[in-house]
Amino acid sequence: MAENAPLFRISSQPPLIQLIISLIVIVVAGLLAVTLLILAGTLIFNTTPEELLKIPATGSGPHETMILKYVQVSQQVALFLIPSLIIARLLRMDDSSFLMTDKSLPAFTMVLVIFLAVLIIPFTTWAGYINSEMDLPDRFAGLEIWMKAKEDQASELTSLMITSSGVLTLSVNVIVLAVIPAISEEFLFRGVFQQLFGRVLRSPQAGIWISAIIFSTIHFQFYGFLPRVILGLLFGYLFYWTANIWISVIAHFANNSLLILVTYMNEFRSGNAEIINGESVKVDFPFISVILSCLIIYLLWHQFRRGGKSRFY
Repeated sequence: MAENAPLFRISSQPPLIQLIISLIVIVVAGLLAVTLLILAGTLIFNTTPEELLKIPATGSGPHETMILKYVQVSQQVALFLIPSLIIARLLRMDDSSFLMTDKSLPAFTMVLVIFLAVLIIPFTTWAGYINSEMDLPDRFAGLEIWMKAKEDQASELTSLMITSSGVLTLSVNVIVLAVIPAISEEFLFRGVFQQLFGRVLRSPQAGIWISAIIFSTIHFQFYGFLPRVILGLLFGYLFYWTANIWISVIAHFANNSLLILVTYMNEFRSGNAEIINGESVKVDFPFISVILSCLIIYLLWHQFRRGGKSRFY
């Protein structure tokens, strides 16, 4: 068995072959896993696949909301997490971890990253407002209508999932909308895509930018494209500098969690779930947010500039 083990790994293949095989794994393993989880969902909720995947209407009850959260978790785990773990196994080199999950998380670094993830929110909110002002030429009117429809649909689904009736529901929301996406998305977009594109193009910068663009595009919320690219770049550079996937996971988690908590507090005060973003109100350029964020980014870069870059570049 030990002699045959290398046959099941692709770490010795050229980077382009590694990328192609990884994309195949993502499609095949992702579709298989999501199919199995959806079938399991039909048994759990005693319904049909069509009803399970049906988009619930605004004001739907707790049962429909729970189904929506189950589907959200299933997609994250099946399409992002499981393929990432399979690819990491195929690309494993000796006893090292391809996803770089084998490193500890320094307490001081974690605190800095959490502060950074919080401080950058005013800037991404401003970027969201700028993005929402996008107006396509008349010849792209059909595309613009489709993009706005997708944006409205995504906002409605987010409102349904994020609405909290108490601390228990809030805890479930943090798990569904912060913990699982942070791990699943970072493993795929930073752990897999960023490294593989960096290898293929022989440029870590290209890997960071391409993975950030894919990360933003895959959400199909085009009026929030710019702030997600900014976050993708932030998570990407944190991973590149520290060679520790848990750093970008913590940043992703902290960013999502704060938005969930702020929405919960607004709902608690007003009785309505109001998602904070830059689309509904004009937001001035947040100078303090940018200055403090740049300061923390510099501290992190300075801390890890000596030997902190990924060994896979």
